[in-house]
Amino acid sequence: MKSRRLLLIVLVFLTGSCASGPRANLMEIDWGSRIGTYTYEEALAELGKPDVIGESSEGMIAEWVIRRSPMVSVGFGFGAWGYGHHTSTGVGVGTSVTPPPSGEHLHLRFDKDGKLAAWAKVRY
Repeated sequence: MKSRRLLLIVLVFLTGSCASGPRANLMEIDWGSRIGTYTYEEALAELGKPDVIGESSEGMIAEWVIRRSPMVSVGFGFGAWGYGHHTSTGVGVGTSVTPPPSGEHLHLRFDKDGKLAAWAKVRY
């Protein structure tokens, strides 16, 4: 009985993790050929929800993160210890430095009718 319950829980997690489906390979898409015909609804279906979205009088700009740069953290510390009746106390000091997030992003600009007007791949 417990094994069936465990199997059911595992299947629920596996099914839930696949619910969003695979994202399209953004590097292989010819965005220039889609200008004027590709709609925002098609972008949502193919790429998923954008990471950033904005609206203006000219239409809408949506941005998807293609690739994030790795976040690197560096730390330093000091300490001491003792052995037997020769004990010592230690003080630890630490710090870390993490660079700001960066990576490659896809900007798609849609006109008022919701059709692709311009695109760009941008690195931050």
